[in-house]
Amino acid sequence: MKKLFLLATLWITNSFQAQVTTVVSAFTQNLTKNDLPFQGDRKMFATGINDTRTENVLVVSKNKSGAANDELFIEKFTKTPDGYTKSFSTVFTHPVNKSLAFVNNRMMYSDADKDGNAEMLLVVEEKEAGPESPLQKVWGVLVYKNVAYKLWVTAEDNFTETKYDAHFSTLPEKVKKDFLAFWNTLDKAN
Repeated sequence: MKKLFLLATLWITNSFQAQVTTVVSAFTQNLTKNDLPFQGDRKMFATGINDTRTENVLVVSKNKSGAANDELFIEKFTKTPDGYTKSFSTVFTHPVNKSLAFVNNRMMYSDADKDGNAEMLLVVEEKEAGPESPLQKVWGVLVYKNVAYKLWVTAEDNFTETKYDAHFSTLPEKVKKDFLAFWNTLDKAN
């Protein structure tokens, strides 16, 4: 009886401490512009990101292959009673097509500030002049309260010195600490 009580107590305790961010991929594999009005011509990546307050879909898309320049769009759509509405968007541009790449195996989702909304760190690689050219810059996009905070490293300093956009310092310390700890573990030169 004591063991049963102990197991029940542990189960209830763990239920209350469950992770608040859930990554789902239910319909995202076959997602098209008919489902969500993402900006790019080609969907590169899509996944569901649900937190305790909202259901969201993250979509990464690009402009047409063979275009004069390269554009990579990162957008988040949040479920409302009327469907999904765009709640976040940022774009990267490069003068040479196929020079920008979203790195989907180097992401972090968390509720670092414990407000019930997921924050995320996404990574974009920037090549010099197309996919076979040398890596020039690695971007981190920290999405906090649907605003992009960017950080990056460059080939000039062998991808070791992280630089930040002007408003990165306004992030709460806990959010910065958690996401920078993850960023610092990434091998950004490869």
